[in-house]
Amino acid sequence: MDDCEYFEQEDTTQPAEVFEDALARRDIRLAGKLARVTAEVAAYGHQLGGGYIEKCHDYKGMWEIRIIHNGALARMFFGFDRERIVLLHGYTKRVGQRASARDLEVAFEYWIEYQRTYHVSPTQEDDNEQI
Repeated sequence: MDDCEYFEQEDTTQPAEVFEDALARRDIRLAGKLARVTAEVAAYGHQLGGGYIEKCHDYKGMWEIRIIHNGALARMFFGFDRERIVLLHGYTKRVGQRASARDLEVAFEYWIEYQRTYHVSPTQEDDNEQI
């Protein structure tokens, strides 16, 4: 697989990156675990085992990463688009709390918008590339 890319809204906001940044300020260990599993999704795609990813069954084409640390659960929603992994949206909750139907809906709206626009964060130029 390739690297993960952030879905980008028309106003250039990248909701999944906003979530990751806020999580890193609140709970660095949970954010670190999420970053590690996200990298593993980039490396192994659908084949990643260990119960870290699963399909969102009522939301066609959308998947989620679930990370638990110290009573907190982080959920990151994403989709596979051929070799591209598109990070959509995330949120945290306490273990045992009901899942947020609103956050699932928001993530799915982003997935639908991505499929319409294919708009992701701009890629960084490789510093070693010659022009």
